Parts: sequence; structure tokens; C-alpha cells
Amino acid sequence: MHFVIAGGGTGGHIYPAVAMAERLSDEGTVTMLARCGSLEERVYCEHGFHVETVRSAPLVSSPGRLLVFARATMGGIMDARRVMSQKNTDAFIGTGGYVSAPGIIAASMKHIPIFLLEQNTVMGRANRLFQCYARRVFLGFPVSGVSGNKFVLSGNPLRREIYAALADARNTASIRQGLLFLGGSGGAAFINDLFLRTIDALDRQGRNTTVSVVTGTDDFARVKSSLANMHLKHVKTQVSDYEKHPEGLYASAKVAVTRGGALALTELASAGIFAVMVPYPYAMEGHQSSNAAYVESLGLGVRIEQSSFAFDRYMSIVEQALDTSDDKPIPSTGIFARDAAKEIVSAIVQAVSRG
Repeated sequence: MHFVIAGGGTGGHIYPAVAMAERLSDEGTVTMLARCGSLEERVYCEHGFHVETVRSAPLVSSPGRLLVFARATMGGIMDARRVMSQKNTDAFIGTGGYVSAPGIIAASMKHIPIFLLEQNTVMGRANRLFQCYARRVFLGFPVSGVSGNKFVLSGNPLRREIYAALADARNTASIRQGLLFLGGSGGAAFINDLFLRTIDALDRQGRNTTVSVVTGTDDFARVKSSLANMHLKHVKTQVSDYEKHPEGLYASAKVAVTRGGALALTELASAGIFAVMVPYPYAMEGHQSSNAAYVESLGLGVRIEQSSFAFDRYMSIVEQALDTSDDKPIPSTGIFARDAAKEIVSAIVQAVSRG
């Protein structure tokens, strides 16, 4: 079998595509579609996958940008059709982002089975537009307003080594003591500033703990410079700009401060790490806040909206989570205790085999 996968723009779309490609490679061959010079192209190449580039552009509402979108998408459809014809494609998998649109349309035109992944509690534009073409839409989190056999609550697929590491990490929840800050694939200035303010407060308390942060490349130098001037006596810090293997950070973290990205929340919940979530307030249709609300409803974290953020209340939550001796239970039959990638791939292969 040959599979074509497209997804990009942010890590939340890219790494589920990597997870799918890893598992689908066990069933046949895989081609990844990406924009030339994009983050997804770089990540797919780093993981050793065969990449073909396609033209695409974001879908926006202004008339001028709509024309750009239409032209790029038409070119991308031609690119994707060429790839699918050359590879004799058996199935197309879209993991979100506007780079997936040309692949979805090309696969539909060639009558190739289409499978989509939706990571968030609010369906993204591409998936909302093209869900009618899909045989299955696999949901990382519950999505309100969708129903029928086409929609499968699978959980978000994780890379093989990360899933294995997080499954092991669940068994060490009672001995982990670290605090971790994650701002998403591109980093977040708000989370980085909160890291600096938090370690200062913890150090003033005389708390001996290790605090790690993934800053994103753009903010790394600023955070390192600020940290050098703090002269901490008790808190130990670990600062990185980008982390290819976050499972190493998860292995020592008891509590994480993060935004509301679906993939990060999935990884934290799978590892049994309590999440203090400050969702990005400008995320499309409030999907990060909705994601955080779902995780909070399961007792796996606390959501604090940035618009009403109060540092004292936040510190109280962090300190209580660090000091608690009770493990935060992961639902044994919930979506965070399942190997979603394995289950999704099995469903796709079975569906394609049946024709």
C-alpha cells in the first residue's frame, strides 16, 4: 500500500502527521506533502520521510487574499495529483492546516479514500470545509456538534518513542518533582515571562526544585539573558529553545504550565503530568480554551484565562500541585491511556483493504 499524508503550519498538525507516517510505514510506503521551505518540510525530512512539495496558501476572508488562496490551491491540486498518480496512492491522510487542502481535493478527484485528523475540540477550517469528502474523521478531543459513524473519538496520535516514554512516565508520577513550562511549537512570550516570574518567587521561598522551559527560538536569547541576571540560590533551571525529544523533560516533571494546544495537553495527560493551562486568548474560535476546559473537566489540570490572570492565585495552584502527594489518575479507559496512532492506522488499513 502507498499512503500520502499532508499537514502543517504548526507542531500540532505536523507531529500527528509524523506519528501517522511512522506507523503507516509498517504497512507500506509513505509520501509527505509539504510547502517548500516550510516547518513541516524540515521536520518531515529530519525524520527521514520522503517529501514532495505542493503549493498552498492560508484561507482568509479578504478578497485579495482569497485570490491568492485560490491560485495557490489550484497549483497545489496539480502538484498533489501528480504525486498521487506517480505513487499509485491507496489512501490520503490529512492532519490539518491549509497545506492539507490541495491533497484532500486531489484525492477526491482521483477517488482515493480520504481520512482526516482533528486535534482540537473545535474543528479547524480545512477539516470543516472538507469533512464531507472523508471516510473517517478521527477526533483527538471530543468535538461538539458532530455525530455519526464517520467521526471516531480516537485521541491524538503520538510518535512511537514518545508514546512509549509517556506510558512509562505514568508509573513514576509519585516520584517526579519538577516544574515544566511549554509555550507550544513556536514558544510563547507570556509563558516565558511567567517562567521568569515563577522561578523568582520559588527561589525567594527557598524552594529547592528544578524548573525547565522550552522558550521557542525567537525568545531564547532574551530568556537566557534575564536568567543570567537573577542569581538564583535554590531553584535549578534548564532552558532550551526547541526540544525534539520532549519525553526527556516529561520524565522529570510533576506539573507543567502551558497554553491549550491539543498535542501538548495530550502528551502531558498521557504522562500523568498535572497541567496549569493559560490558553492563548487569540486562538481561532477559542479552541485552546475549549481544549483546556476538557482537560480540566477530567481533573487533569486547571484552566486560567489570560484575561483574568492573577499571579497570586496562579502561584497557589502551582504550589499546591507541586506539594500534593496524591497521584492524579489517568482514566484507564480514556483517550489518554490509548495508543491512538496504532488504533487509527489499523482502522485506515482495514477500511482501505475492504475497498
